[in-house]
Amino acid sequence: MARVIAIASQKGGVGKTTTAVNLAGYIALAGHRCLLVDLDPQANATSGLGIESPPRSHLPALLDGTLDWNEVSEETAIPGLRCLPSTVNLEVPVATAEARGGGAQRLRQQWLDAPPSQLDVVILDCPPSLGPLTDLALHVADSVLVPVQCEYFAMEGLAQVLELVRRAESSLERKIELEGLVLTLFSPEVDLCHEVAEEVRRYFPEDTLDTPVLRDPALAEAASHGQPICLYQPRSAGAWSYLNLTKEVLEHEWTETGTRARCPDPAH
Repeated sequence: MARVIAIASQKGGVGKTTTAVNLAGYIALAGHRCLLVDLDPQANATSGLGIESPPRSHLPALLDGTLDWNEVSEETAIPGLRCLPSTVNLEVPVATAEARGGGAQRLRQQWLDAPPSQLDVVILDCPPSLGPLTDLALHVADSVLVPVQCEYFAMEGLAQVLELVRRAESSLERKIELEGLVLTLFSPEVDLCHEVAEEVRRYFPEDTLDTPVLRDPALAEAASHGQPICLYQPRSAGAWSYLNLTKEVLEHEWTETGTRARCPDPAH
């Protein structure tokens, strides 16, 4: 049964899509069948994997059950990693009622029913907002990973994301786990980054992941070339950050499910 992880933040520029693309890449390198779902109308996760956006969104047809995720997802340069692309469109293709209704449950059930030979993990890249698409992601997710940028006002809005998770839990009557808070754009030489990290860990000691994602220009360069960092510069600081973050996430999955998760080989 596939595990569905939403990566959500209402703030832009915090490394959300970078985390989605690179976490998915390393999960696939670890030998797990992974699907990256681009729910952001900016389609940055789609282009970040070197995939062309379709002319129209597949979401309405996926929600009404006339399409299966396997029919419209595309292979990537990493074996085992597929992408459900987003279209570049300012219009949100999902209404709030659809995001919380039977369509969301039909889509979730498609992934839960997929055999392990097709799918182990689904990563949802949410838009930088708390609108219908993020609502949809929370209504199909098992857990939520929240990127927190190491800058002033890092805690701003975090309460809103967590409140949205609580409301989704209430309407679904099932638990949505906090996969963790991941510190992003971390510069070891900047005192402020350490201060922000200490503050986040003080307020969320059990939920803040150990691995900070280092600020690394190679991550932006990789995205501009349509490649995850594991293919573009696998020995860069950003690559090591996401390799270690993936190990943490997979170890957490092993703890939660009782099934041993394979970890990526740093030689890749």
